[in-house]
Amino acid sequence: MQTGSPAFVLDTDIGTDVDDLLAIALILGSDDLDLRAVTTVYGDVELRARIVAKVFRTAGAPAPSIAVGERATRSGREVWWPGHEGETIADLDAQTYSSARDAVSELASARTVVAIGPLTNVATAVERAGHGIERIVMMGGEFAAGVVEHNIRCDVTAADVVFRSGVPILAIGLEQTERIRLRHDDLDRIGRSGPLGALIGAEMRRFWEFADQDYNVPHDPLAVLSLARPDLFEITRGTIELEAVGPDEGVTRFTATPDGPHAIVTGMDVGAVADEVLARIVRACSLPPHPSTP
Repeated sequence: MQTGSPAFVLDTDIGTDVDDLLAIALILGSDDLDLRAVTTVYGDVELRARIVAKVFRTAGAPAPSIAVGERATRSGREVWWPGHEGETIADLDAQTYSSARDAVSELASARTVVAIGPLTNVATAVERAGHGIERIVMMGGEFAAGVVEHNIRCDVTAADVVFRSGVPILAIGLEQTERIRLRHDDLDRIGRSGPLGALIGAEMRRFWEFADQDYNVPHDPLAVLSLARPDLFEITRGTIELEAVGPDEGVTRFTATPDGPHAIVTGMDVGAVADEVLARIVRACSLPPHPSTP
């Protein structure tokens, strides 16, 4: 992928909610995104890595470095594992992946980290002496109604470390991502768009069945899209505070201040964002195989 936005490493818990898969498809369909490595976090990280490898293989694209990270949470909270991870995807056991570095080293050597899962790996990376992380773009938190968002809930201890690290953060919270829906027409358009589209469509349908709903929220693709198309998002600078203990554990709050270390998405062009997400995913599903892919 060509440079347009900063090169980045993606940290993901792909396999449960289909939005991680959609985020990788969006990257594959974006000439202006420069993905250097993928790291997996939370639970069966080897299975998650094989899913990543399968996505690139199905797309006919050369895989980046893929490295497995932390299985257990820092907080001691049990990993939430519904059990449907990868069940619609064929030949996962045959998938291979490799990286010259472990997951935390991949993250610590990156200038930009895009975090779309629990923050366990990222917390360890920002604690490493001499890390090179200059910016974290993340899907996580909720900044309107006091709701505890999933990625934060899964490892509150790790999230607290990341928010207190001093590394600049851009977070897109649940109150923004929930404004976008991918519905039946979108699923049909994706599913008709080649082998990768069929894989994604099956995963979307499986998640709809699991969640008892007839739509997907592209939470994670929006975080990735903010790198390529910041013009579509309203961003406010300030400070994110996390309730790390007590009855409000996991609640995230934001105070707008011009010199704060953090920023959150506070608005977006909903129609343009939805169109851009779908167009990039469909493009990834329609691309011819890369010459270097067997």
